[in-house]
Amino acid sequence: MASDREKPISADGVIQALELDQCSFLVRAQKFRISATAMRRSPIPMATEFAVRLVHLVPNISPELIGEYFGFKDVETKVLLQDMLETGLVIENGGKLNLSGKGYEAVSPVSEEVEIFVREEIATTQAFDLIALAPVDDEAMEQGFARFMHEVQIPDREKAANAKSQIGRAFEDHFLEWRQRHGGKGKSDDLRFETAEDVHPIKTFAAPFHIPIRYHLREPTGLEADFGPLQTRGRPGSRKALIEVFSNRISGIRAPTDYDDAFHKIGVIDGGVMPRLDFTRADHQSSWLRQCIDAEAKELTHPYRPGLRLAGASCGQLARAALLEWTRQQIDSAEPAPVIWLPPSGDYWGRSFAFANIARELSAQETDGIVLLARNGLQPREARRWQRQFGKTDRHASLFDRCLGVSNEFPGSLEIILKPNNWCLVLVHVSDQNSKLPLPLGYISGDQVLVDAFTGLLAEVASSAPDASSILWHRENETAVDALAVLDQALKIETV
Repeated sequence: MASDREKPISADGVIQALELDQCSFLVRAQKFRISATAMRRSPIPMATEFAVRLVHLVPNISPELIGEYFGFKDVETKVLLQDMLETGLVIENGGKLNLSGKGYEAVSPVSEEVEIFVREEIATTQAFDLIALAPVDDEAMEQGFARFMHEVQIPDREKAANAKSQIGRAFEDHFLEWRQRHGGKGKSDDLRFETAEDVHPIKTFAAPFHIPIRYHLREPTGLEADFGPLQTRGRPGSRKALIEVFSNRISGIRAPTDYDDAFHKIGVIDGGVMPRLDFTRADHQSSWLRQCIDAEAKELTHPYRPGLRLAGASCGQLARAALLEWTRQQIDSAEPAPVIWLPPSGDYWGRSFAFANIARELSAQETDGIVLLARNGLQPREARRWQRQFGKTDRHASLFDRCLGVSNEFPGSLEIILKPNNWCLVLVHVSDQNSKLPLPLGYISGDQVLVDAFTGLLAEVASSAPDASSILWHRENETAVDALAVLDQALKIETV
């Protein structure tokens, strides 16, 4: 079920934006052990507080007059006097009472309330990113997930190198946020930062940040990065430097430019599942998006049913639901077969925490696993990149069960995910006309004619691999020859 954050809805119940993708980044961060002091408000009895305020208003007042003012007996007045003197806020001289220096500091100039603060020692650990010097969580990421994310460069390397000397000030700037993150209770001014006395670095690590990419359906429509969660975190403006770095990186992401060829190729195969729309136009893009969320319009009509219109990356709100929920409801194929995935060209594909999760979940759902068709994987350099990015290493399990290096002769904007004899998901990565970010548009269908047609297309792609040496990795319980045989059987590739 999509959360409100994933599916923003206006007061009139209309969906305003869809989360269609996610960008994940790694930022160098450092964790410190911090010794600091703060002043904590110390409560005093109400009668004592009013008596101190009376001393403030009437200097040189006698204890007897204070007792008369409150209607106290002599014994009660003596107890009150003792309580006042013990606070350190009042001094007695010659039978007259006045505020001490501490007392003058304790009386608020605005409300005349008396505030007593006592010094408190703080010993804590806190991590800060090395761009904005703002607090970050030091949470252990699932092993291997970091390699799916882009690591951003630190703009001010000198500042980052001298982070230790700035952490005292950073801790003060973010003190309220630190209190909230560590379960601080009471009023925000119950504990006031005083000074950071000692700072020791503990470790340096890469902190993950996940930026949702949303399509806004209200005018003006379009795709854009949502920095709202960062902008509203902690002190206003505290993550501005981070947002600028992420914004610059995201604004440079571009889809392949051959989407006309991709539309033509799939149009020849499917006969026009996607209507006669010019998907380079913003109004036609938004028209398709609106159909994707309409209960009736999203359903593919005869002869392409069962199926759904889709938009967004495979880890986005719509495609994710189709891959994990819609496919589970389809009739299982009579013959076991893996899911076969042809990605688009572009280093933005698969570079997020959300993508790693959807690939893992889909692999777990499909008992025969997923085969990745690695574009340009026949080239040694590209093969190493695919292996490093998604394959098995000494420290990490592979994200996909098998991988076959293939040529890159098909349109780079075309992405296909296929379960032979069962369903096919087809996406064309176009450019959003406002932000220029990649905007995948397409559909998923269980129509057997379509499934067979795209099976033939992926067989053509897979056939560009000469032999089992093109298998970049495979399951542990099989050989490269076995893995290639599984793929050939699924795609009905006849071997000599």
